[in-house]
Amino acid sequence: MICKHKAAAAAFCIVLIVAAGQTVDFSAFLLIQRGSRFFDIFRAMLPPDTAYAAVVLQPLWATVQMSLAGTAIGAICGFIGAFVTNAYNNQHRWLRILLKGIIHCIRTIPVLILALICTFLLGLGTLAGTIGLALYTFAVMTRMGYEDIESMSFITAQTLEAAGCGRTRAFIRTILPAVLPGYMTNVLYILEANVRHAAILGYVGAGGIGILLNEQISWRQYSQVGMILLLLYVVVLSTEGISEWLRRVLRGARKLTLTERLAVWSSVVFFAGTSLLLLSFPHTDTSGFSAAHAIIEGMIHPDFGMLFSLEYDGVPYLLYETFCIAFLGTLAGMCMAAVFSFTANFRLFPCPAALFARLVLLFIRTVPVFVYGLMWIRVTGPGPFAGVLTLAVCSIGLLAKRFIIAIDDMDFRTYRAYTAMGVSFLGKVKYVMLPQIYPRYVSAVLYRFDINIRDAAVLGLVGAGGIGTPLMLAMMHYNWSEAGALLWGLMLLVTGVEIVSEQSRKKRGINT
Repeated sequence: MICKHKAAAAAFCIVLIVAAGQTVDFSAFLLIQRGSRFFDIFRAMLPPDTAYAAVVLQPLWATVQMSLAGTAIGAICGFIGAFVTNAYNNQHRWLRILLKGIIHCIRTIPVLILALICTFLLGLGTLAGTIGLALYTFAVMTRMGYEDIESMSFITAQTLEAAGCGRTRAFIRTILPAVLPGYMTNVLYILEANVRHAAILGYVGAGGIGILLNEQISWRQYSQVGMILLLLYVVVLSTEGISEWLRRVLRGARKLTLTERLAVWSSVVFFAGTSLLLLSFPHTDTSGFSAAHAIIEGMIHPDFGMLFSLEYDGVPYLLYETFCIAFLGTLAGMCMAAVFSFTANFRLFPCPAALFARLVLLFIRTVPVFVYGLMWIRVTGPGPFAGVLTLAVCSIGLLAKRFIIAIDDMDFRTYRAYTAMGVSFLGKVKYVMLPQIYPRYVSAVLYRFDINIRDAAVLGLVGAGGIGTPLMLAMMHYNWSEAGALLWGLMLLVTGVEIVSEQSRKKRGINT
């Protein structure tokens, strides 16, 4: 019976891959014939224009400030959101459901779309980008926060409450100390992601280095683009290094001296102060209120004809195409990330080789998604096939990082025993490693697929197919009824994928 189920699942996956490949116009012949063109822009970036560095530093600093301020504001609001949406602090089930529904709707919208909406409400500039990042961080951290809180045991808190301590004080004394280290660790992960998000917000006029990057790509000044990416690589490398060090501190693996504590808090105060000073609030006028009214009106009264149309420009087909782009991109990225997870692991390969592989992975994560989109369009032309290849490359970085962590956490005693018996590397992978890392791999792939659904929705900026192109055009032409229909469709798609992923994780006993 189990074999029959596995065979049916395998057959279904094959049919889905073939159908998705036909939908996105997959062509192995085209990839082989024109694949080398992918590196044309990379070659044009070398050597980077070092004289251009002076121009890049100021918008790059603004990008860092946007990510810091957006993460800080979103994390603080997210903690408040987690406090009022968990079952212990909020006894009103209907209110919890309403608040969680609102948070979920915000979380399903890509950061770039949130930033674009903010530009209509607040005007162009870094404020719109910062608020967009803050909304994204708020939604993600609220969900992570209330899920962590609701997974805790409330017995001790309820005991203190029964003794007259009060619900809030009982929460602060028992539950908060248990969830706070994990919450702060998640904030550091979000900060790393927000640095990369902030680098592309300039494409929609939301400030930061993205404006400069968009201009230089449009003018085909690729040596200057190379300089921008090189400096961005340094920033991402520094951010991830500092974040990893702080995570070790939060886990208790690293004890800080008094001097180090003072240095950390001084840095926090300095960066927080300078980041908040960056924000320049616009003068209040009626345009922002008019835009807000139009957006709300479009969400309340979407274009139902487009929402239920079965034509190629209808929401159902666009969602199906977006799903196919994300599915194939995740699948291809998973295969390549699995290879990197072994070659970039210090416990399996010598330090120089693994270090080089990790630096390559970091560079892959640094390059903005739109740059990859433009590079693949030179190979395939505009369309969903370019979107698949773009998401495949973008998936490598995050998946490989999660895979490497899974291997690092593995019990290597059995692996060493098999090595002593002379078992081949492939044999050790099959019989020792896969049984331990499989659940973590599946969890990472499902998480990345969820992200790719959102990323596929914004690839329309470079003409890489899916729902992104009509969504961006509708918003930029202020056609809010069409935008409302597309956004509702996107939210339903993301929700459906999350439900299926969650059920799959529960069935297999996999923790996210």
